[in-house]
Amino acid sequence: MACPGRNDLLGKILGVLVFLVGIGVILYVLKLAFGMLHDPAMGIALPMDTKNNPNIAVIGVSFLRLLMRIVVLFLCCIGGSLIANKGVHLYFCSHKPPEHNA
Repeated sequence: MACPGRNDLLGKILGVLVFLVGIGVILYVLKLAFGMLHDPAMGIALPMDTKNNPNIAVIGVSFLRLLMRIVVLFLCCIGGSLIANKGVHLYFCSHKPPEHNA
């Protein structure tokens, strides 16, 4: 995508704000992932009494829930990085390109 190449203060401010929103999304996802790692069960809902061992269906559903949480965190992290990338692109497109002396 070609940049228009003009000095635009609003474009610079919006670029920085969009970049900061993207970084905020990434930090929020990292906070959620850190909390998920410190959860002793890691989202796996197994019965607490030791007499009733969980069957394969309970283990499979719990594993799929955990896998879905990881996939959602991964997709949100990609989304945050794309938002931050658009902010950087908007910021640098609002600068005037340097003049070339021929």
